[in-house]
Amino acid sequence: MLSRRIDSGWVILLFVTAFFLRLYLAPYGGSEGDVHDSISRGEYAAQHGVVNVLDWSRQHDVPVSYPPLFCYQEAAISKILEGRLDALQGRYPAVADAWRRVRFKLLSIAYDLFAGLAILIFLASTTTRLWTLIGTAAYLFNPGIFINSAYWGQTDSIHSFFLLMAVLLVVTAIGNKNDGCLVAAWAVFALAICQKLQSIVMFPPLATITLMRRKLSTSAFSGATFLLVFLALYSPFLLERRWDYLHSVFVASFTSFAFTQLNAFNIWTFGPVASSRATVFGVSYATMGQTLYLGSLAWLCLSIFKASRPQNDRLETARQAFIAAAYACLAPFMVLTSMHERYIAPVIPFLVLAACLDRRVRWLLGGFTLTYALNLLHALQHPASDPSALAVHNASNVAVRLFGGLLNTTMFCWFTYRLPGLMRPRPASTTMT
Repeated sequence: MLSRRIDSGWVILLFVTAFFLRLYLAPYGGSEGDVHDSISRGEYAAQHGVVNVLDWSRQHDVPVSYPPLFCYQEAAISKILEGRLDALQGRYPAVADAWRRVRFKLLSIAYDLFAGLAILIFLASTTTRLWTLIGTAAYLFNPGIFINSAYWGQTDSIHSFFLLMAVLLVVTAIGNKNDGCLVAAWAVFALAICQKLQSIVMFPPLATITLMRRKLSTSAFSGATFLLVFLALYSPFLLERRWDYLHSVFVASFTSFAFTQLNAFNIWTFGPVASSRATVFGVSYATMGQTLYLGSLAWLCLSIFKASRPQNDRLETARQAFIAAAYACLAPFMVLTSMHERYIAPVIPFLVLAACLDRRVRWLLGGFTLTYALNLLHALQHPASDPSALAVHNASNVAVRLFGGLLNTTMFCWFTYRLPGLMRPRPASTTMT
């Protein structure tokens, strides 16, 4: 199918160029502390077992513990590439330093390309050659995406990929009335959560869609599959009774950087830098954000319910699913406190796909791409390590934050207001770009 819809030469050019762009950026940027911690953590996990990764965190006074899938992958890549750094360090120290940074970013770069490939395959089977190329390029060369993975070295492309695959499986399940694909979507969703807990934002729409199928057996099997995958990845820690690791992942990690602002251009950009527990008229900032988030979730689930039509074709189903997924990933970033700038990353692949199928979404893709890239560059200059760092006031800092926050808030309000209309089924003649 792919060879009939688009010339393979263009595909090779896109992916080779995207790879070498990231490879060029990989030796630069990033935090020296992040690079050192990632390599050291991976080596420790490879040598002493992943279940003991929390011991490394305590030794190095690094409070954050990642879910197990990330730890497994970090240990695996460390094991595969072990010895290379030592050999280079002795003969070519400058090359060794560059290789350390490249190695630190390899996982993120690989998942960037995997997500681009998934977008390419889907678009090649649903839309025109031109929009297949445009959509794939819009993701692979999105500045926010490659700055985050290749320059900074953050791992958001990994769980973004799993969320994208989960939604694509849901689209296949609905379009082909295939319950097996829906079950598979829940398995992939479990992988996303075991990579980063932020992925839980996709649970409400995924659960709503599953329940709307009104098949008790499918819903039960989907839930059981999710639980089995989840427990399988956590089982080594459970068998070793590493309750301290579970506490670090599910409890301690949620109390880190508990301020109204980190480096996210969201609604809290306009307010003071304060503890999320600080109150206004007896209500904490965190509670305000959680209330807004619950309201946005209810609005999203209602929009999904209203948009459901049994006569929808596959393309229209996909368009609705991508819009719903984009909103599900965007809402927590915009209204919850303690958000990092990169937490918006999963929104981009869904907006890319939605924009290829619905021109009304294209300005959101352009706007959030702009603010995402600005936010990443701003965060690299103003790391959010403590309230005093967050409260730095100068002309450029205030101007960039206000611009990003205002544009994001405007787009989010428009998206929220128009969500039911965007989700509403369109006539068959308008579903193709």
